[in-house]
Parts: sequence; C-alpha cells; structure tokens
Amino acid sequence: MSAKVHFSGLDGLRFISITFVVLHHLFTFKANFGFTAIDLPVLGTIGYYGIQFFFAGSGFLITYLLLREYGKYNTISLRSFYARRILRIWPAYYLLIILALVVVLKYPFFNIPDLTDTYLQSNFQKGNLLYFLFLPHIVPFSFPTTPYVHQTYTIGIEEQFYFIWGMIFFLIPKLTKRVFIGVLLGIVVINFSHDYFYEVLKKMEHIKAVDIFLRTATYIKYCRFSTFAIGSLFAFAFFQHKKWIQVFKSVYFQLFVYALLVSSIWFDLYIPYCRDEYISLIMLCVFGIAAFKETSIINYSASWLSFLGKVSYGIYLFHIFAIIFAIKICNNVFHLSFDNYTGMSLLIIVAMLLSVLFGIISYYTIEKFFLQIKKRFEKV
Repeated sequence: MSAKVHFSGLDGLRFISITFVVLHHLFTFKANFGFTAIDLPVLGTIGYYGIQFFFAGSGFLITYLLLREYGKYNTISLRSFYARRILRIWPAYYLLIILALVVVLKYPFFNIPDLTDTYLQSNFQKGNLLYFLFLPHIVPFSFPTTPYVHQTYTIGIEEQFYFIWGMIFFLIPKLTKRVFIGVLLGIVVINFSHDYFYEVLKKMEHIKAVDIFLRTATYIKYCRFSTFAIGSLFAFAFFQHKKWIQVFKSVYFQLFVYALLVSSIWFDLYIPYCRDEYISLIMLCVFGIAAFKETSIINYSASWLSFLGKVSYGIYLFHIFAIIFAIKICNNVFHLSFDNYTGMSLLIIVAMLLSVLFGIISYYTIEKFFLQIKKRFEKV
C-alpha cells in the first residue's frame, strides 16, 4: 500500500492527447493568419477527444490516490490534498497569466490578427480579474477570447473538480462510489432534458425556474462532471481489482477499442445526450489497455513518451505561444506558404517542436521546484 502509485502509459497518453489539442488549436488560427485553403475537420474532433482524456484521466488518478490514502489512514487530509494540487497547478499557470496578460500585450509581435484587437476593445479588465482569481472557466460565458490563455478554461474546470471531489471524500468517504454513480446518471438525465426539450424550454425562459434550469444544465455539461465521474468509477474498479478489468489484456478487445476510437474520430460519431460520456469511456479503455504494459499492443511507456508526458502540463499551457511563434517564423523568416500540404506539414513540425521546447523550459525552470515541495504533502 505504501509503494508510490504509477500507471504504465499514463504519461505517454498525456502527451498524445496534448498533441491532439495542439494540432486542433493550430488550425483554429487559420482565418486569423489567412491560410484557409487546407481544411482538416478531423483535427477538431481529435482535439475534443484529447481534452476528454484529460478530464477522465484526472477523475481516475485523483480518485485512485484518494482511495489509497483513505485505505491507509482511514481519513483524507484536505490540507495535503489541496496543497498538492496548488503546488502542481498554480505556479506555471500564474507564470502564463502574467506573461500573456501583462507582458506580451506591450509588444506588437505577439498580436493575433482580429483576436487581439477584439480582446483589447472589450471590457477585458474584468475578464483578466477572473484569470487572476483562478476562475478561467468562467471567462468564456461573458467575455471574448483572451489571446494565449483561453485554453486554461480546462484547468479551471479541473481545479473545480479537485475541490469538489476532495470535499466528497473528506465528508462522506464511504458513499463516494454511490455519489459518482448518481452524478453520472443524473447528468445524463439533465443532458437529455436540456437537449431534447431545448426548443420548448427556450420559449419559456422568461419563467425564472426554467431559466435557472437551462443555465445550470449548460454549466454542469460544460464542467464535465459526468466525465470525471466515469474516471472515478474506473478508479474504483482498479483499486478493488475487479475481474472485468482483465479484459484490457485481450488483444481482440484492444483491436476492437482502437477500431472504435478511429472510426468514432474519423466519422465524428455523435451519441445523442451522452457524447462526452461515450468519448470518455473510449479514452479510459485506451488508458486501461496502456495500464497493462506487458499485454498492450502499443507501447505507451517508451522512455521518450514518458518524458514528453512529464512535461505535458507546460506544453499545454504554452502551446499557443508556440503556435504563434511557429506561424510567424515560418511565414516571415522562411516565407512558407501554408496553402499546400508541404508548407502546412512544416508548420505543424515547427509548432510541435516549439511546444515541446516551451514545455521543457516550463518544467525545469518553475514546475520542478514546486514539485519537490509537493512531495512533502504526499500521503501515498
């Protein structure tokens, strides 16, 4: 019980998911920089799958660690839990916020056509305050996209999840599994009620109760609580050594999961009322496969993948900087055209290399120091 928790392949999958997100965000800037000839809709889909893996994976890992801590001490230390999350997340996050919202706006080189001007013409001071209060997931509801930091909405969602899940384990540790099942089923019902009756409810939004329901349902869906809950239920299965998890060792099951994943991404399969839950389930099956290194037909535990996964938080935080640098370097220095696959391929390579470089710099200049402090609060 005292051995340090490590799931084989988790770091590698983190990097692969980050790569999906970077590629997706690269193509979201097509219109801003005028390279719209090449259209790859699949990148939008894989970016969404990558984000869902982060949420589901966080639900799994955090729940598993809390289960181990409760099993060892028969209690949960909220102080240590929140300290670990703060030390892991906040330092690099606030470095990004200061750079993006205080420093780079003074330099025209960092301007993103249309996006920067729209931001500066808005009431951006209030939006910036939310970033400094660590509420980035609230910004998209009321303010235009903020250059270089809009991806942090996912970090705000995760931080909210850490707070709520920690409280659940602390206050009602013996009921957590039932709570997570209730969260999952309840949100599916809410999604159905919201989506199926949306047109009818929209006409009744002048009624306060209906308006509150629509707003609440939208926020709950946005915060992916059901995705975290699915990850948590997987954690219970692994912690309790349920027999069914042995299915991940089957080559035939692995081939089925990968075929389902590829076809779902390629055809952008939409499951009504539970798309997020469907995607998170597939991504957790991939994680389940990777967790059994000896039987996985794909090696997610290669040393280079593990290293890139280790620096993936910095890659995620600073990849927008990397993308803009890559576009401007390839365009202004090498005079590449992005309207053909050769130029676009080179742009992708440069953007990924810079993203990895920024992730490494982030890890070794700021993250690693606070991770050493974080070890003082580790319980398992």
